[in-house]
Amino acid sequence: MNRIRSLTYYFDLIYHLVKCDFSLRYKGSTFGVLWSIMLPLAQLLVLVFVFKKVIPLDIDAYPAFVFSALLPWTWFSSSLNTASRLFINNRGLLWRPNFSPVNLIIVNTLSNLLIYLIVMPILFGVLIFYGRAITLTILILPLLIVIQGIFIVGLGLIIATLNVFYRDVEHIVNVFLMLLFYLTPVFYWSQDISKDYYILYKINPVAVLIQSYRSIFFYSTYPDWSSLLLLGIASIAMFGLSYFVYNRQLHNVIDTI
Repeated sequence: MNRIRSLTYYFDLIYHLVKCDFSLRYKGSTFGVLWSIMLPLAQLLVLVFVFKKVIPLDIDAYPAFVFSALLPWTWFSSSLNTASRLFINNRGLLWRPNFSPVNLIIVNTLSNLLIYLIVMPILFGVLIFYGRAITLTILILPLLIVIQGIFIVGLGLIIATLNVFYRDVEHIVNVFLMLLFYLTPVFYWSQDISKDYYILYKINPVAVLIQSYRSIFFYSTYPDWSSLLLLGIASIAMFGLSYFVYNRQLHNVIDTI
């Protein structure tokens, strides 16, 4: 019974923190939660204009092609961009007894996931408009979300921890995400990558993740299971390493803040 009460309290805490975080993001803005829809759509329009009109890539149903990868990328990049200062900006919560700072990383990841889920019906509409059927492969979506969630929490945890001691980390993360966007086949075919540099795609876990999403959304096929298994193992390993570093430095984090 004590374990059940503890789990109930924990999930209730996470629920209210996610609700609070999501509400505060759009507090005072005129359009409110509509910004969560307008921002990815604006980015989609820019990519479609550039690579459909200015520099045509000759990819069939290009808006659906891009959008199926852009949404999970946005969840990934937004979560890591905001993870850097989570401990610093929420020092009041870190000083509270019995509050684990790792909860802030989980809440940040879930809050950005909520935006992803809000925009997803628009993705389905775009896919249907361009003749892409929604098939049983969509049942793999929860598995991809879990794997990506673990991966994001692991990276976010080590980023937030290190940024307490080295404030350059948040700037390095911003530059890294900008470069990673172009190394990840979000707006181009992975088949177009030169053989000389194909290794950059194979060792990029985000590229494997993006391609898995595109497989179930755009191509209505199952992802490559061996790559997905390796990605799942890498995500768990990343979380384990990050939690080890975080746990070793937790007292120093609280003292520094």
